[in-house]
Amino acid sequence: MNEPIFSPNKTSARLLVDFAAASWAEPSGESGRETDRRRYLLVYDLYIKARSYAVINKCAFLLAILFSILVIVWPSIAIVSSDFGGGLKFLESAVVQTTVTALAALCFAVYAHYKKRQMLVENLMRQAVYLDGPGDLVAHIVAEMERIDAGFSFGDWAGKKDEEKDGQTEPVRKRKGPA
Repeated sequence: MNEPIFSPNKTSARLLVDFAAASWAEPSGESGRETDRRRYLLVYDLYIKARSYAVINKCAFLLAILFSILVIVWPSIAIVSSDFGGGLKFLESAVVQTTVTALAALCFAVYAHYKKRQMLVENLMRQAVYLDGPGDLVAHIVAEMERIDAGFSFGDWAGKKDEEKDGQTEPVRKRKGPA
């Protein structure tokens, strides 16, 4: 597949990894090429994460849309099913309607969670590609990858709220006294 690097039919992550491959992947024997190959390795590692998140996003988004449409038309489904009878009484149940609504919300939450991770990884890829020299950015990218790889922790999420401050996440301190 000899698709050009600059094509509008790619994700941002695919564009960045294709550019990195064309620029840095081939060894030429120069002393600086090892740094370029390591940089390509870093970008490709990030690409694997971005691609995985993109697949999860697409699936969760499609399911969220499907369940959202069901939430909208559920009252009509319940009325029509009662007219036809045939043991479809469960479709009129508030429990079933609540379950469908909860599934729609869950799918939207999964989509939002992984979309945020995908954007973070793509931004890390941009930083690695636009970097002039390795410097401290590699340490920053590796630290962010460790944070991403740590995954979701319900205890951290339920017990604290995070506040974005200068690109870093810090726990919000609870105020003492009246609000």
